[in-house]
Amino acid sequence: MKNKFTFTLFLLVLAVFYVMSDSMLADFALSTALLVGLFLLGQMLYMKKHVEAVVQMSENTVTRGDLIRIPIIVKNSGKLPITWVEAKIRYMDSDGNNYKPLKISGMVEVNGEVQLEGYLKTSNCGITTVFLEYVSVSDYFGVFTGKCAIDSRKKEIFVLPWTNVPMAETLAEAGDFAGKYGEDVYETYDVREFRDGDDIRQIHWKLTAKMDILLLREYLKTSESGVMIRLDMEEREEKKVLSRAELDSFLDKASSLSWEILKWGVSHFVVWNRGEDEITIFVAQEEHFIEYQMILVSTAVCGREIDTTYLKEKVVNEEKIHTIQMDLAGHVYWEDGTEIK
Repeated sequence: MKNKFTFTLFLLVLAVFYVMSDSMLADFALSTALLVGLFLLGQMLYMKKHVEAVVQMSENTVTRGDLIRIPIIVKNSGKLPITWVEAKIRYMDSDGNNYKPLKISGMVEVNGEVQLEGYLKTSNCGITTVFLEYVSVSDYFGVFTGKCAIDSRKKEIFVLPWTNVPMAETLAEAGDFAGKYGEDVYETYDVREFRDGDDIRQIHWKLTAKMDILLLREYLKTSESGVMIRLDMEEREEKKVLSRAELDSFLDKASSLSWEILKWGVSHFVVWNRGEDEITIFVAQEEHFIEYQMILVSTAVCGREIDTTYLKEKVVNEEKIHTIQMDLAGHVYWEDGTEIK
């Protein structure tokens, strides 16, 4: 910007000198300056034409408080090195707040590419939306700048709750956690169609005869399916609205509880209400846990609709499942009302 102003001022001075003087020097100086300007403009347009840029994020989740890394790949297919390229990134949080744009600059070699990196600090759970507003290049003297071709599609990053709330001690103090499931070693969880390689001893003969198709019992250990976390997210009379800090605290504890149960080697259900719908997630491994966090943040913070497959479709027999309930204040109870302190 400074060089552009200086060059424009220089042209104005030469133009005044040209008008007020009849010397050949004035003609030569103004003509040379104009030719240099055209050369620099052409240089910038050439570089602009041969540059492409895209935000290339490999992950779409971070834990709140962590930095969001935003890598921007800038490719130069031209025959001129680019000594200055600038990317401008816009981002907003779940509340729709737009923040001061992030600007990153660098340079690109001939027929090469460079990765520019920006970092955003997260503070609350939710979804941060990021998009590339523009990428611009400049001639070698910084007189002319132009915007290049970019991929301006928006990227969403899920800012997930912390899982460092010490729930393991809480569960351990509640007694023999491993004995909180049931008496039977196995229980039927589901029935599916028979597939090659399945054990014929698990065929459900009564249903097979009734449906005229080979059906198989799906067995799970009771200790792997006998726990359900019910999150009480209903509004209470004494506290209609949670602050962002209170909501984040609740989500941290809900995530930590599920994570610690999973670390005990126990898969489990997590259930909560969203309006008239009941959402049920089955957490059996780390991938399920991340998915659970993403859906929890989407519904609790952003109020988003989710795929109907996550709404309660299977009937969970709560008589055979030991329920752990967590209220909005973060208090945890067994199904008999005993608080887990």
